[in-house]
Parts: sequence; C-alpha cells; structure tokens
Amino acid sequence: MRPKLAGTDATGGCVLLNLAANSAQEETSLLLEARSLVRVFQIFGNIERTMILFMIATRNGITATDIVNAIQMSRPHAYQHLKRLVAGGWIRPVRRGPARVYVCSNLEVHLLLTNLRTMARAQERAFTKGRNRDPATILNFRQWQDLKMPVA
Repeated sequence: MRPKLAGTDATGGCVLLNLAANSAQEETSLLLEARSLVRVFQIFGNIERTMILFMIATRNGITATDIVNAIQMSRPHAYQHLKRLVAGGWIRPVRRGPARVYVCSNLEVHLLLTNLRTMARAQERAFTKGRNRDPATILNFRQWQDLKMPVA
C-alpha cells in the first residue's frame, strides 16, 4: 500500500500522510530489533566479561589460565564468564594439543570486537584531551589497554 500525498509544506516539499497500519508495523519491527540488540549487547554489562572478550579478540586463542592470570580472578569465575560467552555465540572452545583455547566464534564477531575496541581507544583520547573527563571511564579504558600486554 503506497502512502498518499497530502499536499506540500511551506518549503514546497511533499508531505506524506501517516498511515496507521504501516506505522504500527514499523514500530513493531523497530521494537523487536531494539530488544534483539539489547540482548546481544547485554554481554558487555560486565567489565570482566568485556575484558575477556577483548583479550580473545586481540590474541589468536587464549586459555582460561591466561585469563585468570591476566585479570586476577578465580578460575570458577572465569569459567562462568566463558560459559556465558560460548552460550551467547561470541566465542568457541578449540583444542590445541592438550589445552582448550577460546577463540572468536566467527569473523564478524572478531571484527565487531576489534571495531568496538578502536572506538574505546578513540574515546579515551577524547577524554584525555579534557573533553567529557570521567575518571571511572578513563580507568576502564586503561584496563582494556592493559590487555594488549602479553601474559607471562
């Protein structure tokens, strides 16, 4: 169903009638997309889980022991985060010899995490230049930057 023209506005542009049926369908679609997106990004609601994701994205596989040593968390706590990330489809375990290594589940996830990390670094630069300076946020970005350091 095509919208009907209602006439022109003061600038001479066309004004479209708001069709209730199309509007309701669009709102429903937007609501479903928004809910889906919220579920996807709920994974970033925990700083430790986010740090684990960024560690996995920056390295070619990482073990739970590496995560425990880098973030200073208990092994059960690390496994709980890893289990949630695997269930959400963000990462997958891979056997490399005797070790179980966690990697990004696919290229799209890897690219998304890499781009988010780039955005975080750009935000940190903006914060350090004096704009929107929030010490807690700067601390979190610095924690993410520390993940680049190799685990000994």
